[in-house]
Amino acid sequence: MQSKSIIPVAGALAALVGQALATPGEPVYTTTFIDCVTSDNRYVGPDGELRWDVDAGCDIYQQDVYERPMTSAFDFFHGRFGAKEYLEYIDIAQVRAGFDERYLYVAIKLAGRDHLTSGGDRNEMGLIERYGFSISTDPDGRFGVLLVADQPELKIDPVTRFGTLGTFGYRDTNGDVGGADRRGRTGRAVTKSDNPDEESGLNGYDSDIIGDGVLHATGQRVLFVRLSPTDNTVVEFAVDYGALGFTQQDLRTLGSFDIEANKGGPKDPQNYRWNDKYSKEEAGSPNPGPDGRSEFGTNGLENITEVDTVRGGPIDGGVPCRADFDGDGRLTIFDFLAFQNAFAAGDRRADFDGDGQLTIFDFLAFQNEFAAGC
Repeated sequence: MQSKSIIPVAGALAALVGQALATPGEPVYTTTFIDCVTSDNRYVGPDGELRWDVDAGCDIYQQDVYERPMTSAFDFFHGRFGAKEYLEYIDIAQVRAGFDERYLYVAIKLAGRDHLTSGGDRNEMGLIERYGFSISTDPDGRFGVLLVADQPELKIDPVTRFGTLGTFGYRDTNGDVGGADRRGRTGRAVTKSDNPDEESGLNGYDSDIIGDGVLHATGQRVLFVRLSPTDNTVVEFAVDYGALGFTQQDLRTLGSFDIEANKGGPKDPQNYRWNDKYSKEEAGSPNPGPDGRSEFGTNGLENITEVDTVRGGPIDGGVPCRADFDGDGRLTIFDFLAFQNAFAAGDRRADFDGDGQLTIFDFLAFQNEFAAGC
């Protein structure tokens, strides 16, 4: 009798182990969000040194949207309010997202890997800071989750394979992300400058739910990160969205999807949203104002510095555009080159007509899909 009972128990254990060790396949991307980029805002000041400023409308404290991939010190020269140091590896250029039957995929593309100074120095740093995103079915982000990867280039080994070390997740259990005061919940666009009580009792994402990719409640690995195997300026996430309580319909109709790259900005999960934690003067601003100072009267950035965010939205659950063969969100000659290389290498992704063989008809099928667009 004892020997018979061992078999189902062992089978159950094997199933649990298999589930725990499961890793994502290749990401699926169907939706792209474009961000402001500060890298092309470089100019030379009267002292002959470099500065970087921010395009109008890219940094909006009132909406908790920030374009601040630079250090805090700014100068005002001839109408331009610019920073003395710029961080490519914090400057988000683009975000792509998509999902399959199990995983939500998010790819954060940074402007580069370097730290640039006003004196012209350029030092490669890599993707060594904190990158992540929050999602919620609520427009203000209430009752959602915050998912982050800390120093992925330093902690994931090999860095181009999905791993879990340094990944963490938090949940807002009482719905105060977006603001709450003594009278109840407020909203994303109501800030501490509008209402000094916004910070009173704020605990943001108050529940620690994931450590090193493992969901504490079940022991299941649910959060993975890597650097893209084809682009070392891209951080890719895979999230078991069902294990966190989200459905495919939730992803298609997301009320809130915010992406961040963060070096020196607020990192305590309980301080979200940042415009509820800090007033305008406490936050500072990269936007110019009167008298050679920022719009908020500061000399530059204050508590919200060295950070970039992107406001996303619902994620299309449709079939990804196969003709976007290099996965950059655009149809260009590089997709033809990527397809040709895959065909020459015998890569089954090049089987565009689905007959199980690589022939001239796959070239024709690819060309037809490319011509039809996405």
